[in-house]
Amino acid sequence: METLLDTLSAALGGPSSRLWPLYLPGMILLAFYIYRKEKRSGSFLRWLFPAQMYLHKSHMVDIQLFVVSRALNLLGLFQKIAIMSAVSAGVVGLLGGTFSPGMDLSPFTIGLLLLLANDFSTYWIHRVHHEHPTLWPFHAVHHSAEVMTPITVYRKHPIYDVFAALVKGVVVGGVQGLLLSLFVSEISIPLLLGVNAFYMIFNAFAANLRHSHVWLSFGRVMEHIFISPAQHQVHHSIELKHYNKNYGEVLAIWDWMFGTLYICAEREDIAFGLGDKDGNRIAQPHDSLRTALMVPIRQSLATLRRKPAKQPDPDPAPVTPAE
Repeated sequence: METLLDTLSAALGGPSSRLWPLYLPGMILLAFYIYRKEKRSGSFLRWLFPAQMYLHKSHMVDIQLFVVSRALNLLGLFQKIAIMSAVSAGVVGLLGGTFSPGMDLSPFTIGLLLLLANDFSTYWIHRVHHEHPTLWPFHAVHHSAEVMTPITVYRKHPIYDVFAALVKGVVVGGVQGLLLSLFVSEISIPLLLGVNAFYMIFNAFAANLRHSHVWLSFGRVMEHIFISPAQHQVHHSIELKHYNKNYGEVLAIWDWMFGTLYICAEREDIAFGLGDKDGNRIAQPHDSLRTALMVPIRQSLATLRRKPAKQPDPDPAPVTPAE
């Protein structure tokens, strides 16, 4: 049984995955609090795991893309850690390990700095995919989800994941190399726990509600600092006022800083999916695993072949909603 659990944990991605079994109790407890606060009637489990969502055709594609993602990850395609380690070692080698014992930083501080580096790169990876027409088709796969469950976080095209792994590996690896060279004398268990503690707390509670129908706002003040599940659900909305808002993953400070923050003053009715430049829903372009994998490649290549013209493009790419 222990071997089976270990295998399942590895297949799900381990502690770095939001679907790691140990994260689910926190999500369920928080959802139960919201269920009671909203004075919902009927079965709690049916409210939290509605059959119409989990059996929806869109969710079936989510599951298939999740399986593809896990398989490719096990084959080593998305090795952000390997890239990060190589870049970090290169920076340490370049700087010659100029560590000064008097400048040693606590594991908490190291963890916070690496969180800032990772979250900052996540913001810009996300934003560039929304704003660059050649990259958008790969991210549109995620936004084409018509219902959302925790598995929807893995509704991504492999090319998006490869791009993200490369960028995060370089950025976070570079910061890690600087910290190892200047402020850290050795890699210790407390240091590793400090690095991962922030994401473990994030994943253990609110993270899995981001892709769900459960509305959880942090309030006006906290939503300037942290991205709430409600803010991320707004990001998936087809409403024009929600387009290209709330790109952040953990922190809202980047959206606040760069003018893309949307604060949820009250609960909003949200329709998920892809919309055009007028906010009208467009037909589902990713209704199967095959179309989810192949359509973005064709659309991306089409943007590269498109020749500049003085006249407006007769088939412009739609204004995109944000992830």
